[in-house]
Amino acid sequence: MNSNPIDRKAEKMSEVDIEVVSLDVKKIMLATDGSSPSVEAIKYAVALAKLLQAELVALYVDEQFALLQEEKYEEELYEGVKHSAAGLQVAQWYGEKNGIEVKTILKQGSAPKKIIATAKEEEADLIVIGTTGRTGLKRIAIGSVAEMVMKAAHVPVMVIRNFKVRS
Repeated sequence: MNSNPIDRKAEKMSEVDIEVVSLDVKKIMLATDGSSPSVEAIKYAVALAKLLQAELVALYVDEQFALLQEEKYEEELYEGVKHSAAGLQVAQWYGEKNGIEVKTILKQGSAPKKIIATAKEEEADLIVIGTTGRTGLKRIAIGSVAEMVMKAAHVPVMVIRNFKVRS
């Protein structure tokens, strides 16, 4: 049994292996939490939906019921982010301004699990999500919703940091 843990896909390819590629994205699912990176992700998702003529679904997952109010406040204070469903309204405003209809969904539960489940239910071809890009102890202590979604998603995930989208 030869179990080689090193991925050498490109090294094993030749020009004969190259084929015409296309991008067939009919539905984009945007996960939003109201943070700055989330607003940048909204811009990317709307721009992609416009460019690809795809449907856009925006989701906010309210995790507050899972935590006591005091724990939630401490988590937001530590993260420096006030999570809110306001991102859904912002997504609708960006959609209206750009001629894109945005379906909004509000769910309760674990954000990574609900994002992945909703992407499956909605038959999304792509998930777009923002991230703060935390590193070190903060990332270890809090975890990254975007990272958990990337690891478990059944479709490609586009992760957006807090950069400006050119208008």
